[in-house]
Amino acid sequence: MQTAVRKPQRLKWGLGISLIVAGIAALAFWAVASPGALAYYRSPTQVASEHPSEMQNIRVGGRVRELVRSAGLADFVLTDGKNSVKIEYHGEVPDTLKNGTDGIAEGHIYADGTLRATQVQAKCSSKFMTKQDKKSSIGKG
Repeated sequence: MQTAVRKPQRLKWGLGISLIVAGIAALAFWAVASPGALAYYRSPTQVASEHPSEMQNIRVGGRVRELVRSAGLADFVLTDGKNSVKIEYHGEVPDTLKNGTDGIAEGHIYADGTLRATQVQAKCSSKFMTKQDKKSSIGKG
């Protein structure tokens, strides 16, 4: 009589484990089949060394320099200190995207090295500073 009770339990456990293994396999397949899906963005140095094609959609992150805004247009440069990528964007630019802040642009890079972005965002600072901390750090630089 105990063997009749154990078979349904084994079946439930076997089915549950099979579903978990199938889910992990599907995630692994997605990660392998989608190059770049796991990398959030590339640095300007990586872009300069890889020479991505115009057909490839890429994300580039770096420090914002030379930002010029005008009527739904924005031109700026993202740099990592070694290399730079010129960005052209048509659309609303976040107010938090300013010279000296970190930003990310996504789009297609053309032969002239300019990335025509379809999306632009400002990266949030990973370090929280109070007003007092900011005041004290200004004199240290």
